[in-house]
Amino acid sequence: MDYSEWMKLAHAALADMPSGQLFEAKELFPAHKWNALTRGDKIGFGVYFSNEYKSGRIDNLKKIERGRDNHTRYRKL
Repeated sequence: MDYSEWMKLAHAALADMPSGQLFEAKELFPAHKWNALTRGDKIGFGVYFSNEYKSGRIDNLKKIERGRDNHTRYRKL
């Protein structure tokens, strides 16, 4: 899986997202694309997305506390 290509898609989805919206990384992609990934790829991309956020390469986001499902949530600022 090419995480950098998926990040390009994620950035495009974030550009179209309204401010204040809560989301998980998987919601940045069409369900059929996300569901076609292996469990390992989904987890790997989630970690990659989180690291991109921590390093400041994703602007206008705030990390929100994890939910019961242990998925990290973000809010677009």
